[in-house]
Amino acid sequence: MTPIAGLSEQKRLPRLGKIHLGVKKKSPRTGGEYPCATDYFVCPPEVAKIYGDKPKRLDVIVPVEDEEIWASQYYRQYSRSRGLVCKGDGITCRRMVDIETGDVAGKSTKEIAWKEGCECEGRSCPDYIGKACQEVMNLQVLLPKVPGLGVWQIDTGSVHSIMNINNCATMIRAMCGRVSWIPLTLTLEPTEVNNPDDGKKKTVYCMHLKYERSAESLLTDSEKPRLQMLLSSPADDEAPDDRLLSTHTSEKTEELTGRVQDDIADLWPEDVKPGNAVKPPSPAPTQGSEQPPDLLSLEFKNAGEFKTACNKYFKLSSSQIDAEVSMYDLSNANQRKKAWEEILAVYGKN
Repeated sequence: MTPIAGLSEQKRLPRLGKIHLGVKKKSPRTGGEYPCATDYFVCPPEVAKIYGDKPKRLDVIVPVEDEEIWASQYYRQYSRSRGLVCKGDGITCRRMVDIETGDVAGKSTKEIAWKEGCECEGRSCPDYIGKACQEVMNLQVLLPKVPGLGVWQIDTGSVHSIMNINNCATMIRAMCGRVSWIPLTLTLEPTEVNNPDDGKKKTVYCMHLKYERSAESLLTDSEKPRLQMLLSSPADDEAPDDRLLSTHTSEKTEELTGRVQDDIADLWPEDVKPGNAVKPPSPAPTQGSEQPPDLLSLEFKNAGEFKTACNKYFKLSSSQIDAEVSMYDLSNANQRKKAWEEILAVYGKN
């Protein structure tokens, strides 16, 4: 048995919705609608519930390596009556034509046909010069903090946004060998550009795809399994991995939710403001162990000091320590702090 030709090979990511880079306004003179760019992402309700009404930053994950799927970019021409009528790469294009005239299909066209292999003149095309055609990127990304399994699409006609996203993806691939399943941030930022109409400088808002932590953290994150990359939805009441279901872990929903927030803070630390983190209560003294005034105040110079403290105050063996904090890089001071908070959250209540 073979797949269905022309159907089975067509695979698309399930799309949950679209995020826009502008709004439609009504002209007081003509009464018609026209697009107006915004300095924030225009989000549907389920996204706005997480990020607010006018977010300028979104936490994203690229779902696959194939740029044709997650960052498709072509010259595209649209018609109000027929949608996409021409799609090209600067060399060849696929065009919807009027069978009778051979021109691009319009509102009055009675019979149409898609014509393959037409010449694409890119920026030299009369339609491009007449602003009927432009460069368009269809960006499709996961929003791991928003409920739902699928991608969110953001379309941009900004050459600067397209270049920014391509350049970031190239840099990450050069370091890690891949760009998918790494926690990134998509931002909308003011950029000074030259106006092609008059040559004067103007400020526009362009998208940037960023990894905002250190290069060392990027290499560490790229080695983590996907289970640690894919975050639970904010309202999820289940443990994100089996380790949370050990006999040392309480199964109360509020504690599980706290652990999910800790995971989110680990991947996107800018979301957690100093002083806002909920600290677990200080553990009760363990018989035969020394109890310092405040375990949260402890700092460790290296992984050896960290493991010594775990053994001293909670009688954990080296293998138990490795199992509990396997997701953390103990050679990094910030990672050691996170790992210690996790040890306290689990063992400090026993």
